[in-house]
Amino acid sequence: MGEIRDSETAGIAINSAMTGHLVLSTLHTNDSATAIPRLIDMNVEPFLVASTINVIIAQRLVRKICEKCRYSLVTDRKDLAEIFPAELLDKHFPNSETITVYKGKGCSVCHNTGYTGRVGIYEVMEISENITKAIVERKDSNIIKNIAVSEGMTTMFEDGLSKIENGITTVEEVIRETKE
Repeated sequence: MGEIRDSETAGIAINSAMTGHLVLSTLHTNDSATAIPRLIDMNVEPFLVASTINVIIAQRLVRKICEKCRYSLVTDRKDLAEIFPAELLDKHFPNSETITVYKGKGCSVCHNTGYTGRVGIYEVMEISENITKAIVERKDSNIIKNIAVSEGMTTMFEDGLSKIENGITTVEEVIRETKE
């Protein structure tokens, strides 16, 4: 199904899912958890949302650092601590006061931008029993997101940090695409 933009399309998607069809669609939201209140705002009953959705995937595209002109840059942990939560820095850069990040200088391959191509950053929220209960109780998307994270979901922000750690993209790209 194409993009869900209105109540009629949302109703068709939910009815198709209820009859056993696999429905794949798009919906414009900031993250996976905000898809739930968006559907409810389109007059889909919370119990129908909870019983028909199995997984919600949120994605953003970030520019990839040009491999021909990529260089490393050592930065203080405290500089990144202003941007990223301490627990994420501890997870990706344990026991380190300095952190190596990467950038592109700019060359003929990347037309002096420092970037070539794009890569996705993702979060995949599986609808668990706890999330189902929160949906039926019309809980806020932040509560739903916190439940998903506590159950092991990797947020787009954290996936972006992983791609920074691996020299695939820059801090600036992740911030640009994940900050609302």
